[in-house]
Amino acid sequence: GESCPFCRSPMAKKVEETLDMVMKRAAARDPIAICHLGDIYHSGVYGLEKDEPRAFELWSEAADLGSSRALTKVGVKCYHGDGVTQDKAKGIRCWES
Repeated sequence: GESCPFCRSPMAKKVEETLDMVMKRAAARDPIAICHLGDIYHSGVYGLEKDEPRAFELWSEAADLGSSRALTKVGVKCYHGDGVTQDKAKGIRCWES
């Protein structure tokens, strides 16, 4: 069967198990998991309420830990001022990093 891309354990069968796995990896400061958790909050899936400010915080944290995917997401939000103060220069810097 498939294994979890974060911890290589067998894939979860239930939504709650999936969220628990992501939360555990995020708590261990895994930038991929933190970015994914930001995606979950941004979309409001897996039983979590949609929370775009929390998503931005998580993407920023993941970017600080080296996630280029999260840095791109932060750049998009900053450039367009989507839920954050618009800062086109910061958005471009994120994309150039």
